[in-house]
Amino acid sequence: MSKRIIILVVFLAFLPGWIFAGRNDQYVVVLSMDGFRWDYSTIYHTPNLDRIARRGAKAVSLMSAYPSKTFPNHYSIATGLYPDHHGIIQNNFFDPLIDRSFRMSDRSAVEDSVFWEGEAIWETAGMQGLRTASYFWVGSESNERYHPHDRKLFQSGFPYLQQMDTVMYWLSRPEELRPRLIMFYFDQPDLVSHEYGPISPETREVVERLDSLVGVLDKRLKREARKLKININLVILSDHGMGHIPEGNRVFLDDILDLDRVKRINGGNPVIMLEPESGYLEEAYQKLSQANHLKVWKREAMPPHYHYGTHRRIAQLIVEADSSWGVEINHRKRKDGREFTYGRGAHGYDPTNLDMHGIFYAKGPVFRRKYVQPTFENVSIYGLLAQILGLKPAPNDGNFDAVKGMLRKF
Repeated sequence: MSKRIIILVVFLAFLPGWIFAGRNDQYVVVLSMDGFRWDYSTIYHTPNLDRIARRGAKAVSLMSAYPSKTFPNHYSIATGLYPDHHGIIQNNFFDPLIDRSFRMSDRSAVEDSVFWEGEAIWETAGMQGLRTASYFWVGSESNERYHPHDRKLFQSGFPYLQQMDTVMYWLSRPEELRPRLIMFYFDQPDLVSHEYGPISPETREVVERLDSLVGVLDKRLKREARKLKININLVILSDHGMGHIPEGNRVFLDDILDLDRVKRINGGNPVIMLEPESGYLEEAYQKLSQANHLKVWKREAMPPHYHYGTHRRIAQLIVEADSSWGVEINHRKRKDGREFTYGRGAHGYDPTNLDMHGIFYAKGPVFRRKYVQPTFENVSIYGLLAQILGLKPAPNDGNFDAVKGMLRKF
């Protein structure tokens, strides 16, 4: 063997494994912390997230898709599609084609693939021969053929440490059973910041507890990677941020409209969709247009940057409260008997509203160190994950060029 060939062999041996293997040996663990606002790390004490930012990549902020709600955005992250294109256009909606309603609390709807359009990353991976796993990720519970190989159905209040134990168990399996992509979900700090507001002692306590759990997760993943001699990349993100609603800043729809002439009301503060009766559309639109602290659009005239308004599930009128305002029904009851209620925090507003922005942190063999990623839209995460895992992505709304700077090589 010539001296030149020997040098080349030695050089290749010391290349990072993901470059030499064409990124086909990478594992990715994605954790979503619901409602973790982009600036919580500057307001509260988050040493573990700060450490990840120093040792990996951190986005200035992560821009949500419209509406900046939990179900639409988790599925946008999974598919790379705006809600207008993947069909989960609100946390609850009506589909006129199949004459059925979807509510995130309705297990039969959540688990029915008829509502979930587009191709999620676990479907892309499954069709290309990679195993995946999900713990409570929105959309992973449907009965699609290519759902995650391992999955847990949502249970409110389930212990976070127990979720992490399962993630570690999945990673410890033999290689042929080990998922290459694991996505899991914490339901905080969304719950506490809805009730007490984003800036509060209660939210501080929960955010700082979550940060400590991030530290535990990071250490356990590093230990597992050394033990198994595999490349594990950690991504921590959120679906949206949270805005504050001062006491008294609320508008009541039934002070403006005759709700007996509205056939359907879907959504929830601060974005509500209305389907007026035939003949009441223009009158309702004009009344809402003249109301203080509200914006209203016909679905065909939504702002272009909302990427919203073409899906059949979107009602004729979309009402959005101004920032720091809420919208509800005076008697707090809708025709279906459900209530409109909200606390001191809300999300759902214009995605350019900084309070609606979430977080994105990432570290591992494929990510650059101390890299500050400019703000980007969460629909670009699907393509990023596909690139790391060596998958061919389905058509999507993301922009990989906007995020590829976080990665070491292409």
